[in-house]
Amino acid sequence: MAHEQEIVKVDSKGRITIPAHMRTELGMKEGSYASVRLNREDRSVVVRLFAGSQAKLVEIRLMIPDRPGALARAARALGDLNVDLLSSNSRTIKKGEVAEWVVVADVGQLKSSIEDVKKSLIMSRDAISVEVRELRL
Repeated sequence: MAHEQEIVKVDSKGRITIPAHMRTELGMKEGSYASVRLNREDRSVVVRLFAGSQAKLVEIRLMIPDRPGALARAARALGDLNVDLLSSNSRTIKKGEVAEWVVVADVGQLKSSIEDVKKSLIMSRDAISVEVRELRL
């Protein structure tokens, strides 16, 4: 069965409990991360497993050259360092010069330190600047 539905009650703090058998099927454990997406059109919320309980989530904000392939090179560099990219958003800051790429990533399997990651991206010129902050949810 592709879809399953259960009715749950919202508590006084706006929380709901995902039924245990659904959490098990999704691999959700205590400490796991979930994403919650609001769909205003049909007044629904979708909850998805985002990262496991062993994940160490960070937000990486990179300023990169605004030219073809720059984002791909930065992504490859992060992947080579064992940074697991979970979600991202990019935008042009100054056409043909600078773009911003914001990534939520799991650095739990990182091959080196966060400082080494930053230095590597700057030295390889895959990024102009790099800021990393730990996500404490």
